Amino acid sequence: MKQAGQLSSTSNSSSSTATSSSSSSTTTKTVSAADKKEAEQMRTNIVQSDPDSWDSAALAQVPDSVIVAATKKSNDMGGDPGTTANMIAEQYPNIKKGNSTNSDPDSTDVGDKPYLNADEAKQQLASLDYYRKNKSEIEITSTTKGTDDWKFNFTKGNMTGTIYVENTGLISATSSDGKELGSGIWR
Repeated sequence: MKQAGQLSSTSNSSSSTATSSSSSSTTTKTVSAADKKEAEQMRTNIVQSDPDSWDSAALAQVPDSVIVAATKKSNDMGGDPGTTANMIAEQYPNIKKGNSTNSDPDSTDVGDKPYLNADEAKQQLASLDYYRKNKSEIEITSTTKGTDDWKFNFTKGNMTGTIYVENTGLISATSSDGKELGSGIWR
């Protein structure tokens, strides 16, 4: 009965029941309902923490997995919504209100940083919990340069998949059947 009550309240409530335990999972196959709820709550917290600094419309465009990963990383460091927002802004600078490219001399926009070469991108694979935990079983089968990312195709036993290392600082892995294996931030 407790589970049934939680299921009915999950669909139309913004309360934060059961959000912290699922967000700590690093091998999540898809973004869970709890992670979606946690991401929505963090978006709200970020905007409420400093409404003059953070653009809620731009924040809504940031993938849930990125927000959950930044929240976890921020929480591990004792962070608050502002810290989490700044981590997200490293990848998605448009969440900052009044942000225009190259106007800030201390900017951390991707345009200010050189693009990764293949070796540098491969070094970032260790930033992904899924890769780090399964490194001995993963074989990189090919490396492909995209427009703003590197794609590492891999095999792990009978499974194949791709790890994306984006110049924006995002890293993620998906299996060939579309399951999300994990995501994180490498910058």
